[in-house]
Amino acid sequence: MSLVVADVQETVGGGAQARRLYAYTIPGRKDQEWQRETDAGLVHGVGVIKVGETTKPTARQRIHQQLNTAYPGLIGVDILLDDSAVRTDGSTFRDYDVHRALAAAGIRRVGGEWFEATLDEVKAAVSVVRGGRRFDPTRTLDFGMRPEQEEAVAETASYFLEHRDDARPSHYLWNAKMRFGKTFTTYQLAREMEWSKVLVLTYKPAVHGAWKDDLLGHVDFEGWEFVDATVPVSEAVAIADGTNPFVWFASFQDLSGRVEGAVKQRNEPIHLLDWDVIIIDEYHFGAWRESARELYDPADKKLAEAEEPEEQVTEADLALSSRNYLYLSGTPFRAITNGEFSETQVYNWTYIDEQRNKEQWPAGRGDNPYIDLPRMEMYTYRMSQTAEEFADDGEFNGFSLNEYFRARKVEGGGRNDYEFAEPTQVAQFLDMLRGKLAAQMKTELLGAKPPFPYEDQRFSDAVRHSVWYMNDVASCFAMKALLEKHPFYSGFVIHVAAGGHAGQGAAAKLPVDEAIHKAESEGKSGSITLSCGKLMTGVTIKKWASIFMLRSLKSPESYFQAAFRVQSPWSDVQVDQPRVVHKDTCYVFEFDPNRALSLLAEYGTRLATGEDQTTSEVLGELINYLPIFAFDGGRMQQLDATDVLNWATAGIGASALASRWNSPLLVNINESTLTRLLDNADLLASLEQIEDFRNLSADVQKVITSTQKLKAAKREKPKGLGEGEKKEKKETTKLRTELRKKLQKFVARVPVFMYLTDFREEALTHVIRSLDPALFERVTGLTIADFEMLAKIGVFNANYMDAAIWQFRQFENASLRYADEIGVDVLTAQKVGLWEKSVDAQEVGIPAAHNEAAAK
Repeated sequence: MSLVVADVQETVGGGAQARRLYAYTIPGRKDQEWQRETDAGLVHGVGVIKVGETTKPTARQRIHQQLNTAYPGLIGVDILLDDSAVRTDGSTFRDYDVHRALAAAGIRRVGGEWFEATLDEVKAAVSVVRGGRRFDPTRTLDFGMRPEQEEAVAETASYFLEHRDDARPSHYLWNAKMRFGKTFTTYQLAREMEWSKVLVLTYKPAVHGAWKDDLLGHVDFEGWEFVDATVPVSEAVAIADGTNPFVWFASFQDLSGRVEGAVKQRNEPIHLLDWDVIIIDEYHFGAWRESARELYDPADKKLAEAEEPEEQVTEADLALSSRNYLYLSGTPFRAITNGEFSETQVYNWTYIDEQRNKEQWPAGRGDNPYIDLPRMEMYTYRMSQTAEEFADDGEFNGFSLNEYFRARKVEGGGRNDYEFAEPTQVAQFLDMLRGKLAAQMKTELLGAKPPFPYEDQRFSDAVRHSVWYMNDVASCFAMKALLEKHPFYSGFVIHVAAGGHAGQGAAAKLPVDEAIHKAESEGKSGSITLSCGKLMTGVTIKKWASIFMLRSLKSPESYFQAAFRVQSPWSDVQVDQPRVVHKDTCYVFEFDPNRALSLLAEYGTRLATGEDQTTSEVLGELINYLPIFAFDGGRMQQLDATDVLNWATAGIGASALASRWNSPLLVNINESTLTRLLDNADLLASLEQIEDFRNLSADVQKVITSTQKLKAAKREKPKGLGEGEKKEKKETTKLRTELRKKLQKFVARVPVFMYLTDFREEALTHVIRSLDPALFERVTGLTIADFEMLAKIGVFNANYMDAAIWQFRQFENASLRYADEIGVDVLTAQKVGLWEKSVDAQEVGIPAAHNEAAAK
């Protein structure tokens, strides 16, 4: 058979007629070797490509017309490209324009429309014609910004321009969930601002690839250069001294390293340059470092310390020069609520925003850019009373998954031989996942059996490849041993991504990919990855569609960082075919409902950063896009915002409620907050009139100075602090703790004013001002104005006080209802007062029936 296929004629059409540009190759030609002389030397390649055009709706139709006789069904034909022949200015172009661009780049034509070229070279030639740019075979990306990315660039540029003449550098935060496209959007901001010297700093060196690929692969950033630790110092200096714009990527760990007390030679230029902007990537390390450590495998203690340091990095610590600072994070809630950024300094893009845009994308606007981002659903299962009693951890909400799955070393066993303390309980749990417990089977006979992960058909695709999030290495290996002996679960490939042998960061990903490949190639039921921290941040396994939360986490940031691991897109785009989405929905399976729903309610509190937003409003919208189903008492029900808030506070007694008002979350005494306090002379003077705070200025200054000194010492002494410095650290920690306890006394006295007033519908601050501000001062020692100023600068967290007041109201109403008090519904009325605002009763979960009764 001849390898040269004659073209079949089609109507040429008018000059402005819409055309598709295509590229393909065929057997024989796809293996054809070639070589080319270039300025850089001899280039070798394999495969000859035909580049043509068509007026038909798809390239496949035209190619079928050409080749179907020689290749029935186009078997063996590789369609490499099918793209619209439209320039960025809206005008059309022809295939011969692309042919000219290929020829100008030194690419040889070998008859007709066939070229000795790589697919990347063809794509680069198309980009040249489409945008009128210089030919660069490495730049094949030419996608534009999504609407939210354009909005982020516009709002951020506006802020920086407005504050360019300020005495201090400008700071801005992008609170953007995973897959927002932070690297690409940051570079677009740099173009908009006409910056040419950009420094990117991160505690997560694994993100290096994304920053490099977007800069060097997209046509929009032609002429930009990239510097990292692999670039020789002399070359880096030459780039910095040159005229081309550049990005310098560095890790905090490397930048803070010292050689005999001096900055590393390769990092010296970083300290000498006057940067246009400094990008602080993965900023959550400074916003939730205590709880972030939950996401680390215990075997990675050094990595946890390096990536989630105890101290927050401040502008002064960097010892660098820049007029602008941009912070990037998917979960910076504590940074926001600590008052590090005002509302005008934050651009928000959350899971709610993403799913709302996905759902509401206009049909006539073209391809939906959010189509392959799965919707999440949460299924919570309350364990049996026996299990809850067995795994009581002594806390007020009792049940602990960490206790339930507690494991120990097998006596006389090998390094990875572990067993559960109560294997019978865990075996029953595995049966529960399949709906095979006696009680579940009985329910099935009655025809009302709720869905269970490994039993219900709706979950079959999602549990094919899953991750089980355990508490420690011991429980991971104990679970592996139990699963591999089980007649059902032994059909899965069980992989332990835990312990020192599993690798760190991106290195832990390859074995998981291999386990998934093994499961699919060997016809197994699927794969189960057991982790106690690895792969829970910064790594994507696209085929994971479900996560089993088998540990009790303490913070919403840690919880949702882990949960969003399974929300990664998994789709394929084939030439001339619509996008195929393989994962429409992903699932979180939860077995400690009280703790999980409390974290969800807290997550809503942290998302509610605007003045006009309440926790319940945000939580209601979140649940709209993240439905929650709860199994309790033999039935499965879908929860609304009221149910979540009620469930989250169920069982909270008076003592637990009191402890809520002494929570450390209500008081922030980090370095940035204390600095703002020190800058407020009037407030300091007022506080120092109180006996406990006679030496407040000196104490705050001492904490700040010591913190900065110790951070500098840690940078200069990577092997550890000296004895004197350790002693100073201990004293500073003690002083910080004393300050926190004193400040907590103010907050702990606030509930007194809820007991003293029947005006439940008014904001508490309004009640205090109106009725007896003098009493507030006598009880707390603070004026209302001082208290509000402490909240404004971030010492007291108004959002958390709102949540605590709401819980108080719920507990109070439930108690009165239980006592059958006449008039209890009048207390709820139509409004509920929180700390600084009053909201509609239904917005905070008070049933409508109560409001109707009150109205009557």
